[in-house]
Amino acid sequence: MKRPLSNKIDEVKNKISFGMPGHKGKEFFDLDVKRDLTEIYGTDNLLNPSGVIEDLHREISKLFGSKESFVITNGSTGALHIAMAMATRPGDKVLIQRNTHKSIYNGLLLNDLDPIYLNTIYDKSRAMYFGIDLDELREKIEKNNIAVCVLVSPNYFGGILRLREIIEILHEKDIPVIVDEAHGAHLYFSDLKKYSAIDAGADLVINSTHKMIPSLTQASLIHRGTDRFSHEDLLKYVNIYNTTSPSYLVMLSIEAGLDYMDREGRSELIERCKDIEGLKDAIKYDLDLSHDSIVANDPMKFLFRIPGMTGEEVVEDFIINKDIRLEMGDLYYALGIISPINTREEIEKLKEAILSYEDGEYKKIIPQEFPIPEKKLLPREAFLSHGKRISYKDARGRISKEIIGAYPPGVPLVSFGEVISEEIINKIVEFLAEGIEVIGLLEDEIEVVK
Repeated sequence: MKRPLSNKIDEVKNKISFGMPGHKGKEFFDLDVKRDLTEIYGTDNLLNPSGVIEDLHREISKLFGSKESFVITNGSTGALHIAMAMATRPGDKVLIQRNTHKSIYNGLLLNDLDPIYLNTIYDKSRAMYFGIDLDELREKIEKNNIAVCVLVSPNYFGGILRLREIIEILHEKDIPVIVDEAHGAHLYFSDLKKYSAIDAGADLVINSTHKMIPSLTQASLIHRGTDRFSHEDLLKYVNIYNTTSPSYLVMLSIEAGLDYMDREGRSELIERCKDIEGLKDAIKYDLDLSHDSIVANDPMKFLFRIPGMTGEEVVEDFIINKDIRLEMGDLYYALGIISPINTREEIEKLKEAILSYEDGEYKKIIPQEFPIPEKKLLPREAFLSHGKRISYKDARGRISKEIIGAYPPGVPLVSFGEVISEEIINKIVEFLAEGIEVIGLLEDEIEVVK
């Protein structure tokens, strides 16, 4: 047979990486196929750890300061589904940010939950999402019987929520808090640890070790930050949601990546932050990423613009002409993810690439509104309803059976059970015209409730 995937991977694998995964294609542990074992005598069992995997969990818990830490090989998607199942029962109301990741929306489906949305603050002049309004948070809590709140911090672009204040408000009403901290595993090895979810008192916390530190893709952790949920609760739902064939190579990569962070990562993070400051000085960086609703920005997320180009065009030009892989691009910005395993020389190459473009006018930011659509059906009810596929251009007034939104970062324009408006259709047209991938479309068709 032909090997198209292998051929394409070989084309790009040696380009400098400023995207995920955090190992950047560099050898950081012994990726020997002989170590790809399963549950045999002495290697323990992730689904009922009582030996070396249990010992590994204790080591991880010490590093993060958790009550308990557990390795997950289904990625943070799987870890989030475990957490949401632990904290809810069918029909429960769940408070979530509107700009939450698709995996959390899918958790609503799996557990038959009723979403109550928090409007994420959106700055139209900068086309950037920030944090949440605490007054709105209090209002939603007072008006709804909330079973759990699921927060995202840091967000895809590095904005860190004011978690201590938010969690205090929720805990005053005895509402459990899950934090999707997939992009924040490295915070625990830096001065930003004080803004981390575990330090802020979250009950359940999810980290993707593969995003920001050296680990294989799908490597994730779930932590019990408090004793609100028990070890038995966690183990029960891990057995439901995690694969029964967990990859020992993924688990070994978590162990190796965290060992690297413990031994070298702290100092390397400090050095990379200095390199990033030098990069910003050299390119006369002037993006303002601050907002009252976030407490800090992760410096390892490098958001930038190139005159006259969309972020998606920048990503394409970088990989074709600069031999650099970026993480993503949208209508305006390109995002580079820098990990401690990147080098000063690689950041110098990034600087040279940015400076190679001529000065000019940036693409004009068009002010936009992102209202939350009307909810007609609960997500699971809509998803399981009989449906039909129609052109997205003819979908005005129909109830969506899909999540429709730009990817990355997977923020929905419309979700399961919501009404598709003319504004949403126009937004899809705009994204497609700019070359932005729109999830939920199949040959320009959307599935709607019959």
